[in-house]
Amino acid sequence: MDILNTYSPGSETSKSRLINILSLKFNYQVPLFNNPEVEIKNIARVGDVQWRKVSARLVTRNTLRNGFTWAIFVLLFIGLMIPGWIPADVLFLNPFGIVLLSLASAFIVVCVIWPIFEVSQRGFVVREHDFLYKQGILFTRTFAIPFARIQHAETTVSIFDRVVNLGALKLYTAGAQSVFLGFEKDYAHSLRTHILDRVRDLDRELVDEEETTTIEGNEHRSQAFNKA
Repeated sequence: MDILNTYSPGSETSKSRLINILSLKFNYQVPLFNNPEVEIKNIARVGDVQWRKVSARLVTRNTLRNGFTWAIFVLLFIGLMIPGWIPADVLFLNPFGIVLLSLASAFIVVCVIWPIFEVSQRGFVVREHDFLYKQGILFTRTFAIPFARIQHAETTVSIFDRVVNLGALKLYTAGAQSVFLGFEKDYAHSLRTHILDRVRDLDRELVDEEETTTIEGNEHRSQAFNKA
């Protein structure tokens, strides 16, 4: 019989007081939540990790993607000029139109060649308990995804990935998904397998820990009841 579970909540002594009595009289150990403070100097710094570069072929992949995307807009623009829906004289004979067209052309060129500068700033790290990925030039974004939060992982290969033999890693967490580019196709599959294996290992460790805690708690309560 379990003293704590069969104890009547309507009695004068509360359940917490009964636990205190058992702790003092029979050395019954009650598991307590422990949340000690961590020194700032002991916190791991993301900048201290050894970042691995993504594949340099991501430059070609993203340049092709951006060039294809902007080519569609340019062809659409030309198609609207042919029937006269966009007056050509407003763009080519008007100084304001020339400036506007020049700025738009420069912007398109920058967007197309932007991967040359951006891809070199990307990096990733696979650690024991999480996956790190960084990207960006003007604004750097760093993703840290613990394996314990990952629900599913998969690899995807788009048309542009197929041209340069690359693959993307897609990680699913609770209510969100993240796509990470720039991996060799074979390495992306290996990385996905490794992450799923780590997720399964952590799940098993969590289940074993919960079972051990439950067994130890039942043993302590049984010993306290026998001594009573």
